[in-house]
Amino acid sequence: MNLILELVVGIVRAVTKVTLIALAALFALGVLCGALVLVAVAVIRYLLTGRKPAVWATFSQFRNSAQQFRAGRWPGAGGPARPGDADIVDVQAYEVRTVISVPLASKTRE
Repeated sequence: MNLILELVVGIVRAVTKVTLIALAALFALGVLCGALVLVAVAVIRYLLTGRKPAVWATFSQFRNSAQQFRAGRWPGAGGPARPGDADIVDVQAYEVRTVISVPLASKTRE
């Protein structure tokens, strides 16, 4: 009797595992198909209207703003010159000392 019970429990576990794996694969396939449909709709909309999708514009803006932190873009790193570099002027640095004026003692009138 114990052998039959173990056999039934083993079969139920195997069927449960196979069912869960099949459902997970079906879910993943559904998500991929949904993403594919969204990309297709975005591409068709781009082709019809001529406007890039908002996601594309956002990532392009992020990539352009991150350019300043890439290698060769630091000031003095010897990277390629940018169009706005003509506005930069180097000057000689010097120390500015503050002068504290002390009021002279007032002279008394004699």
